[in-house]
Amino acid sequence: MISVVVPIYKVKEELLKECIESITNQSYSDLEIILIDDGSPDNSGKICDDYSKKDKRINVIHKENGGVSSARNIGIENANGDWITFVDSDDYIEKDFCKKMLNKAIENKCQCVISAYNKVYRQKIEAIKKENDLLINGNEFLKMIFNVQSGFGFCHTKIWKAELIKNNKVKFNETISVGEDALFCMQMSKYIEKLYFLNEPLYNYRFNEESVVRKFDKNYYKKYLKSMQTAKKYIAKEYSSEYEQNVYNYIAYHILLIVINYCFHPQNKDNGVKSLKKICNIEEFKEAIQKSNYEGFSLTRKITLFTLKYKLYFITKMIADIRQSQFKK
Repeated sequence: MISVVVPIYKVKEELLKECIESITNQSYSDLEIILIDDGSPDNSGKICDDYSKKDKRINVIHKENGGVSSARNIGIENANGDWITFVDSDDYIEKDFCKKMLNKAIENKCQCVISAYNKVYRQKIEAIKKENDLLINGNEFLKMIFNVQSGFGFCHTKIWKAELIKNNKVKFNETISVGEDALFCMQMSKYIEKLYFLNEPLYNYRFNEESVVRKFDKNYYKKYLKSMQTAKKYIAKEYSSEYEQNVYNYIAYHILLIVINYCFHPQNKDNGVKSLKKICNIEEFKEAIQKSNYEGFSLTRKITLFTLKYKLYFITKMIADIRQSQFKK
């Protein structure tokens, strides 16, 4: 049996229904569907209850709002399946997701299977794939997680061996609000012997177009700083300096997110270049900028990181402004 864990908070009704129905209509039927209403103030809880009356496989858990990590952790605690998969409430999965993923796990005797995925925009769907299927070990998986653009750091798009999570008491870190799924994957990589990547997009990740014009978050960089510090501390404790370079690259990638979504966000009332200088002088960020070797970065990101390394901040601003104009389109 596969336990499907869906954390739910403030999601559009039509998207939530599409998500739930993509799970209930799976070609593999031996499912336990755990819908976690994380204190959602909208109609989500009622929608979940209505579906549970029609499908006995659905278990609805209502809780006070505690964030996506706490919701997923409760899902893990209540899961009875041999396998666990996570689906975000505004995403949806292909009809054969569970069947094909489980078959690959059994065929290859793996503890985890990952699928390629579709990035779903308002008017188009972009398949995020690799050249072929992959069979890798836990160390190789960890390196892929550090390469943020690989998508291997998502907790969804995967089925996990439940006993591997529970026996090793792996949980989502509830003290961080960004990068929690990547940290979970880093922790799991330590216990994985074999992992199979299925180069077929079976998970549909809905790109949130509203996120680029959302209300400016003055704590944006602080959230990422805490997340990076937590990941860095975990890797240093478990692996010493073995993955030091990978960590620098991992942090550097997220600095580039801060540049676009914080420093030069249209709603940032502070001077963008001034904000950028402040960010670049934070010790963890400063070190990552100087020591990143750009591995796994796209050309645009390499150029942007180069401008940070050599303090060409006004060029950084030009790149960020172009990116912001692309968001508006």
